[in-house]
Amino acid sequence: MNQIYRGLICGICVLALVASLGQIASAQTVLGRFISELSFNNVSPYFLNAEFRVLSRISVAQAAFATDTKFDVSSTPLRWQKFIASVEINPLSARNRLTFTNGFTFDRNELVVALSFGGISLGVELILENQSPSLEVGLVVEAAVKTLWFTVANYAGFGVNRVVEDLDLDQLPIANEPFGFDPRIVKLDTFSEREPDRVVTAPFVFTEDIVAVEFYALDVASFSVLGLLTPSGFKKLIPGVAIKVFVPTADLTLRLTLSSTFEFPGAVLTFWPFELSVRWSFLQWRSITLLADPPPPGPPNGAFSFRKQVFQTLFELAFFRAFTEICFGPDCPGGSGLEWRLGAELRFLFGGL
Repeated sequence: MNQIYRGLICGICVLALVASLGQIASAQTVLGRFISELSFNNVSPYFLNAEFRVLSRISVAQAAFATDTKFDVSSTPLRWQKFIASVEINPLSARNRLTFTNGFTFDRNELVVALSFGGISLGVELILENQSPSLEVGLVVEAAVKTLWFTVANYAGFGVNRVVEDLDLDQLPIANEPFGFDPRIVKLDTFSEREPDRVVTAPFVFTEDIVAVEFYALDVASFSVLGLLTPSGFKKLIPGVAIKVFVPTADLTLRLTLSSTFEFPGAVLTFWPFELSVRWSFLQWRSITLLADPPPPGPPNGAFSFRKQVFQTLFELAFFRAFTEICFGPDCPGGSGLEWRLGAELRFLFGGL
């Protein structure tokens, strides 16, 4: 059985690479990207704990191939190595991501196929994860309908928990964002993204279903509701309200969001993130502040406490981009209370193929 799984992994990778090469052969221009990133967590021994990340990506027409390497100076230098291939032939798109950890040990393979047309999107994601001594399989089926006034989406997981990848409550409302079909390996437009949280479990049975609904009011306000169902019944409800104020003369945006998570039975956690962003011709600055009630099992309906503060800056000029991000507070990635990241991207364009 393991040999079958390994063969499937190799076949998927070959198909994705062939699709990319086919697009390259028929294209007229090539867009290349080289991205490097340095991150530092405030964990002893401090600077000896620095992490480095190097991403490279080449795009041709609607196809792309990328590598993502993360390493540090600890006893296990290579944190991960990823290979990503994607292709889009409207209305169909596909992406394959192969991940190795700790010295090129196979970790997981993710194959995504999506179909989008007329505001309707359908997709599946197949995940193969190394849970030594065996490989486990997870499947996510996603469907969404989006209009100018509302979005309705459903995400069903089989052998997978935490189906919604980036369930960061400071980013609510969430139904307005795609959950798994973006082929980019880094979103510099939104200051990079975290690793997905989806967890493959065994056996391969229905694990959870998520229904998300969001209503819009002239790009000024929105109301979203997310419900989580598991085989044991209704598990979680997350309503959220957001108000966005936009000042066009200053290109300034302020978004206030109030959201609560009701985990049944009985647990309630309220989040209050607010975001301020300013954009100039070549510079963008963004601030995110997150306040929240004490998390369960703390006392419900307690006083709001500071959870994290994030400052992000993005500089873009012609084919060059650079970004910085600093986060401090108990909810920052890594749990160290302080994370600093610095990255740069160089893009180049040439033709004649």
